[in-house]
Amino acid sequence: MHIGIVGVGRVGRALAYTLIHENYITELSLVDIIPNLSMVFSEELRHALASLGREISINHYTNPSDITNADIVLITAGKPRTPDMTRRDLAHVNARIIKDIAESVFPGNKEARFIVVTNPVDAMAMLFKKLTRAEFVISSGTHLDTLRFKVELARTLGVPVRHVETYVAGEHGPNSVFLWSLTRVNGIPLHQFLHEKGISLNTSDVELKVKEIARQIISVLGGTCYGPAAAFRDIVRAIALNTCRILSIASPIKVPDIPEEVMVSVPQKIGRNLGYTLLQYLSDEEKGLIYRAGKAIYETYLSALRHVEQS
Repeated sequence: MHIGIVGVGRVGRALAYTLIHENYITELSLVDIIPNLSMVFSEELRHALASLGREISINHYTNPSDITNADIVLITAGKPRTPDMTRRDLAHVNARIIKDIAESVFPGNKEARFIVVTNPVDAMAMLFKKLTRAEFVISSGTHLDTLRFKVELARTLGVPVRHVETYVAGEHGPNSVFLWSLTRVNGIPLHQFLHEKGISLNTSDVELKVKEIARQIISVLGGTCYGPAAAFRDIVRAIALNTCRILSIASPIKVPDIPEEVMVSVPQKIGRNLGYTLLQYLSDEEKGLIYRAGKAIYETYLSALRHVEQS
């Protein structure tokens, strides 16, 4: 399995290091426009591989067009968030980056499956698909938000995180939608679990902590990397091994009153192909919030598209 990573900054490097532990990967192509960055980083990965006793062919480039015949390509390149920024604030500057990458990487990888990670991730995935017309394009969506939600809920309830089953949908951003209706603890619906334990839960407090944790990490560490890397590894693994796992990724869905499909997160079966979503199992309120998120994503996408068309 040949994996390409465009952008080996903080997140791209953490992702690449995470992926070299995956046994199905035989080739890794790393790209970054900074001279020598992908070269020296690839050498570090070879040292790590020596420790693991594994053989992976690692290529290093400065131009995405040099990646060819990849099975999966992840787009991580872009300007990162600072603590005072929202993900949407990055739309125009990162749209230009996505445009350049799309025009460079797609011609040599027309059969690849593309995962867009660059923020604002859902709008950037829409832009990438618009520019390339690639068949399989998704955004990493709210899978990372889902992992953060599981951690906070497990901490609040005092249970192992592996006992928590839940999802975040909507936008990877201010319009994220916490799917309380699907939440289970040790296989029991959340409301039943709370009743049996005789405890209450401030859902608004949980949601706020999940939404703010990235900003806290960025303000102290300068950025997030290991959580995102693990989340993106989950998506790569689901595709590469065709596990058909349910993940909160963003793929094109129909949103009322929007003339084209929008990349908005809904828990979805994902393998080599995209399967069914859990949209039909959600409450009307949750569906409405997801559609509202879709409209916000679409507005960001249109703004980004106009920007690259005018530049």
